[in-house]
Amino acid sequence: MNDGPAPLDLRWALPVGVGWLGLVLALPQPPLVGPTAAALAALSLASLVVELIGRRSPGRSTRGRSAVSGLAPVVALVTGLTGLLLGGAALRHDVRYPPDLVASVAHTVEIEAVAGERITADSSAAAVEARTVRSGQRVWQGAASMLVLGPRVDQPVGVGQAITFRATVLPVEPGGDAAFVVAARGVLRAGAPAAGLAGRTEAMRASFRDVAEGLPGDGGALLPGLTIGDTSAVPDDLRDAMRTSSLSHLTAVSGSNCAVLVALTMMIGGVLRLRRVVRVVAASGVLAAFLVLVTPDASIVRATIMALLVLGHLAGSRPVSGLPVVAVAVSVMLIADPWISRDVGFALSVLATAGLVVLAAPVARLLARVLPEPLALILAVPIAAQLACGPVLLLLDPGLPVHGVVANVLAEPAAPLATVLGLVVCATAGWAPGPAAFVAGIAWGPASWVAAVARSVSTWPAARLEWGRSAAAVGLLVLLTALIVVLVLAARGGRVRRAAAVSLVAVVVLSAGAVAGTRLGARVGVPRDWTIAQCDVGQGDAVLVRSGDDVALIDVGDDVDALRDCLELFGVGEVHLLVLTHFDSDHVGAVSVVEGRTEVVLVGPPGRDRDRAVIDGLQTAGASVVDARAGTSGGLGELSWEVLWPPGEGLAPAAGNDASLVLRFSPGASCREGCLDLLALGDLGETAQRRFRGAVSGALTGVDVVKVAHHGSADQDAALYREIGAGVALIGVGAGNTYGHPSRSLLDVLGETGAAVTRTDLDGAAAVVVGESRMRLWRQRDTAPDASSTLVAAPVPHPVAGGGSWPHGRPGDRRRRPASSSTRSGGSRSGPPP
Repeated sequence: MNDGPAPLDLRWALPVGVGWLGLVLALPQPPLVGPTAAALAALSLASLVVELIGRRSPGRSTRGRSAVSGLAPVVALVTGLTGLLLGGAALRHDVRYPPDLVASVAHTVEIEAVAGERITADSSAAAVEARTVRSGQRVWQGAASMLVLGPRVDQPVGVGQAITFRATVLPVEPGGDAAFVVAARGVLRAGAPAAGLAGRTEAMRASFRDVAEGLPGDGGALLPGLTIGDTSAVPDDLRDAMRTSSLSHLTAVSGSNCAVLVALTMMIGGVLRLRRVVRVVAASGVLAAFLVLVTPDASIVRATIMALLVLGHLAGSRPVSGLPVVAVAVSVMLIADPWISRDVGFALSVLATAGLVVLAAPVARLLARVLPEPLALILAVPIAAQLACGPVLLLLDPGLPVHGVVANVLAEPAAPLATVLGLVVCATAGWAPGPAAFVAGIAWGPASWVAAVARSVSTWPAARLEWGRSAAAVGLLVLLTALIVVLVLAARGGRVRRAAAVSLVAVVVLSAGAVAGTRLGARVGVPRDWTIAQCDVGQGDAVLVRSGDDVALIDVGDDVDALRDCLELFGVGEVHLLVLTHFDSDHVGAVSVVEGRTEVVLVGPPGRDRDRAVIDGLQTAGASVVDARAGTSGGLGELSWEVLWPPGEGLAPAAGNDASLVLRFSPGASCREGCLDLLALGDLGETAQRRFRGAVSGALTGVDVVKVAHHGSADQDAALYREIGAGVALIGVGAGNTYGHPSRSLLDVLGETGAAVTRTDLDGAAAVVVGESRMRLWRQRDTAPDASSTLVAAPVPHPVAGGGSWPHGRPGDRRRRPASSSTRSGGSRSGPPP
């Protein structure tokens, strides 16, 4: 191996990076895109003029001409490319966001679409392409990408199959991967299946799934994911293990799948002594067939291009020579579709490719000093990819997989074998089921090995390093990554490498001390006498209620680590009452944290097999599960609670958001401390909220705290919040979410009612405390320069971040609705719901 690092060729990569960043920043502000593009084009032209004048001016000094010649072309290239990218986005804005569809935001419409992915009963979201949208008398026809939230189907819907459904168009931030996000209302009605080539490939996928279903254990569940990216059969615990061990990428069709196929085709062609051009054509044909099989969406097209780049330039060129080609490919893709610039999958694909091209060989050279060369090469690939992708991965998961490199080294040799054998099964299952089943049995072995590695590594001590996804956390990881990259690429024994090493050690030591102090300070700052607390679990719900020594938890979010941290933050060990309002993953995904730690569980109507699996898991862990409906009631310490929604059998929605449990905690007759009244609205939509308001008309006075429905979406009944008139509104919402949560309209309504709003994306965790006949609000995170992180005694209408208090109750609010007699005991019934 050559110890001398090759210089990086950044001549095209830097302008592309600037242009990419320009798209990321500008696309959320559509009115600014066009003018900015025009201004940058003018600046680029001016720079070229300056360059020409500088070269033709005989009176200017040689030094002056050199400075102009060095700077002006760079400015022209950067501004010209950025202007080109922004100009393309501006010209195609109305095509991506048709005005007639934009006018349908916040309205319920009838949609005819084509499924872009397989939709099953377990799907929480699905990508579709809308063809016709009807809103009243208006009819729009065309093609628009949509993300459907909460799709419900009576039977699986195949890729390319026609579907019809009603949905509410949600407001979202412009510039996202999906042009529109809609919330499904009712069941998706399946139409004609895909025809032609799309129909034949869907039949191949269906035959493959039928064969895989006959395989036992994790191997059978994982094989479709390793082969065609279908993870619908992967159980949640295995999915979590794959994520913890940094193996999730193996179940997403990516560059590795494409690279395996191309490399195998080229190798077979070499054995057959075919000419290079024939092998390239054959590999392209195989890759094209694979794209059709797994559905050629944008992510797979990206993976294909990047896989070909890695193969071509790591195999036949100097390690860094591929970077300009990667940059050219990225620029072409951004011109073709500017909106992929804000897609995390696109960023990961590009960074992983660039990391392999730039870092794999230098890392291998460093490792080869202490390890055998083949082992150094094997380790270098996952290390390079992990270094390049680490900061972006924090946007998806706030933890770093400590043993990810080891897990990849152990699992990745088996993945290509499972992929190739699985594709053989795909090709033969429809017409030769016997041989296909035999090959599937062989493929089951490597698939089971990958699953076993994931489960084993995920249980190793310190499997994850909790890092966080705040700006400071991401910035710190970017800095550490940059210093490590400098260490890898800098000349051995040079000043740059020594400076990078010293800086790396200093940053690690200082960061470790700061994190330790921050975690200790956060725990010390939490008020000990909290009564109601909202956990920061991202785009999900988790609310704690405490009375004396008893604690209730309403929903658990879907971030296991965030929920665990919250329970530790508020000193919660055992949960006496767990309420699962409904079974969407952002409300039950982290339920494993409290399995074995809870006594009684209230559940809403289950609708899918995985919903019942959650119930079974809780019962197996020793909890008593109650199928709750309106009228179910019980006690928690000195508080009483009652379920107010959904109504009884035959009157309630079957399952989903509108069937969410609505719970009210009220002070009991002898309550002396922590006597607050909480109303938790689950994820009810506007129509269900109206029905609920009518069902409990006149009985909503005296509410102190309201848990806002559905993360503050626009799908709300303003009259309900005005009638509640709570002093505090809790909104569980993820930072930077693409759903537009919380909506401006809802925040305005809460402002009218005088509620102090605490939202987890800005404030982090929050707690409500009762003292001296007043409520006080503590927020974990300061969001104003003069905010205090402790409780503030001064009464204010809208407490600033960090605290605030206001009178406990409002004039006329002291009437309490007496707790009704219990129709079902909160802790006497167990067993699965009927």
